[in-house]
Amino acid sequence: MKKELLSIAAIFSVAFLFAQPGLYFNISGGYGWSAPQQNLQVLTFQPSGTDPANSVIVPLINQNISDSASLKFQANKYQGYATGGNINAVVGYMITNYIGVEMGFGGLIGKKLNGKSVYDDPTVLGNNASIVTNTWSYGVTLSPGIRIHACKPGAKVVPFGRFALTLPVWGKTIHELDITSSNFLLTKMPASAKIRTETESVASIGFNGSIGVGYNITKWLRVYGEVLGNYLFVRIGENSLKRYDLTFNGETSDMLPTFSKYSSTTEFVDKLDENSNTTIYGKKRKLMAQPGDKVVDEDKPRQVLRSAANFSAFGFNVGLTFTINNTAWKKKKNKQFVPVHQ
Repeated sequence: MKKELLSIAAIFSVAFLFAQPGLYFNISGGYGWSAPQQNLQVLTFQPSGTDPANSVIVPLINQNISDSASLKFQANKYQGYATGGNINAVVGYMITNYIGVEMGFGGLIGKKLNGKSVYDDPTVLGNNASIVTNTWSYGVTLSPGIRIHACKPGAKVVPFGRFALTLPVWGKTIHELDITSSNFLLTKMPASAKIRTETESVASIGFNGSIGVGYNITKWLRVYGEVLGNYLFVRIGENSLKRYDLTFNGETSDMLPTFSKYSSTTEFVDKLDENSNTTIYGKKRKLMAQPGDKVVDEDKPRQVLRSAANFSAFGFNVGLTFTINNTAWKKKKNKQFVPVHQ
């Protein structure tokens, strides 16, 4: 799907480059904030034992619910993956003085979001265990759309609006966990772990729009600003464990090679049943299975039901537009060369 979208973008761009004059090119940058919401958009992982496959997905909040806390508390953090900077490039063609078509290329550089959880784990981490999570996203989208100008030809001030699809073609969401324990495996010895996972998406679609105003500095160059909104839920595809360093008794070990594919990789699917690679419907892990038990395939990813990450946002952009209007191009093309005789 991603290759097909990139091919469409390439054809679209080449068609613009070799079309008749009337082209415009935009470059811009700005910042966005996650759209107001009443649900917790950002998630993290809470270990349950030493096998990553047993981890529980929970909302990213701040909390201290340990019995040793002077004041127990839980506090929501209404953060979103779409918060952060963005850079954009657009190539387009004005069909008339008022309506144009364009292809946009956008890049998200997500802000690092964080949360801290302190709690008591009676089996592995012991009392007063701490998990600090940092997570962020980055990616590239395509935005085929239309543009409308609300001014007379030749006006200095150019109010405009635009509407486009949002097609994510590449990107990742990173989770980094820093876990500390003062009583690891009830040995009364400290331990810590540094974990990193990367999540990739599958084909998703949304839409975006903006209104703004530009000012023509010259007939070729315009400066503009716009406010924008984006509605997008990205469907999760696969999560992979990329780092698992465990420090215990002063020694750090890379635990990643010790995990099976089932433990290190999670595949998100739209349907689960008894044939899925999961323990939900009675299958056992190989080490825990008894004769006659159905077992999961340790050489394949663990399967869980798919969810979607909310990337809806609002923000602003400022940038420059380089224009080649029909009239100027034709005058230049039709200009005759007059030889000079001495």
